[in-house]
Amino acid sequence: MRHFRWSEENEVFLAQIDAEHRDLFRIADELQQAIAGQAVAADVKRHLDTLVAHAEEHFSHEEWLMQSVKYSSYGWHKQQHNTARRRLQVFAPLVESGESEAAELLLDFLEGWLQDHISVTDRMMAAHVRNYERANATSAIERWGLPLPAGASRA
Repeated sequence: MRHFRWSEENEVFLAQIDAEHRDLFRIADELQQAIAGQAVAADVKRHLDTLVAHAEEHFSHEEWLMQSVKYSSYGWHKQQHNTARRRLQVFAPLVESGESEAAELLLDFLEGWLQDHISVTDRMMAAHVRNYERANATSAIERWGLPLPAGASRA
């Protein structure tokens, strides 16, 4: 069985991002349990919709954060988000239709992608954010929800 359990090894040391990652692990685990338990299609769809929505919200948050601190690897990081977005777009309808092979492929992808992305890509971004905050005496959490700097976008 796949491992969708949060542990301290997954921390990037930005409280909001870590909380969002914990939620992603929990939601992915709930989806996996629904699929493994052969839950009714409506339950699988509900878990899948929750995963897709939370992933999009999280990716948008990280992308805003990277832009707000002028992260030089923003394009590379966003491309990884786009890869996950495309996989979810392709596999979600197949999983919803009950195709078990598609469900297995999606869960395999999610397990590896979450671990790899968080342990390398998100940690690099988080280190940059912390250094930016130290240098500029600011907190991303305090800036979250404020208007973006001129020329920046949340998408």
